[in-house]
Amino acid sequence: MELSVILPTYNERPNVTELVERICKALQDVDHEVIFVDDRSPDGTAQAAQQTVLHHPQVRIIERQPPPGLTVSILDGVREARGRYVAWLDADLSHPPELLPQLLAPIREHRAEVACASRYVPGGRDVRSSIATRWASLFINRLAQWLVDRRVVDYTTGFVLSPRHVVLELGLRGDYGEYCIDLLATAVRRGYRVHEVPYRNVERQYGTSKTAPNLVSFVRHGWPYLTTIGALAMGRRPRRR
Repeated sequence: MELSVILPTYNERPNVTELVERICKALQDVDHEVIFVDDRSPDGTAQAAQQTVLHHPQVRIIERQPPPGLTVSILDGVREARGRYVAWLDADLSHPPELLPQLLAPIREHRAEVACASRYVPGGRDVRSSIATRWASLFINRLAQWLVDRRVVDYTTGFVLSPRHVVLELGLRGDYGEYCIDLLATAVRRGYRVHEVPYRNVERQYGTSKTAPNLVSFVRHGWPYLTTIGALAMGRRPRRR
């Protein structure tokens, strides 16, 4: 199998069917699987995912046990993946699944070892409704560029594709979205090439953001991002998950 697409989920039931349809359509010429890693969602996300198996047998569901968390969910998916390459993206449809072939291409062609979607390279854009959240996200990314490494532009993308063995070698460190800063920074520092593909980050259609539904939440979640940047600037990494 070539590609495993990992979807960490918590209360994403309204998005499941459209997400699977769009992923499978985008990858119709790629041997792939779709792995839902669900954090025991009370809204029935896992059950909704199971219903898609009838028409899409490449869908698999992992129902996690506590403790919950984004980073551990992604890692569980990577460990269970059957594909040579692994990708993950948000399940709220803010990341366009149609971008997956464009992320896969530079990896297939050995032009990069890590590919990620980027809001901040030419052609990309963050069009979420909260101006404060957009500016806070841009600030964190610019700070990471300044203090850590300028070879990456969008450190907090959360939409990544890479060979499975590279992800397992690098590891995912941190508890939340800060893992992505560490992953991309460590990749370039170890000599891996990172290729960024522009995309438009849109507002979720259904449900509530787990990362930053408002500025107050962003500030609360943003502190680990800042401490991760500080640690990397001093040559350290966050603790391993």
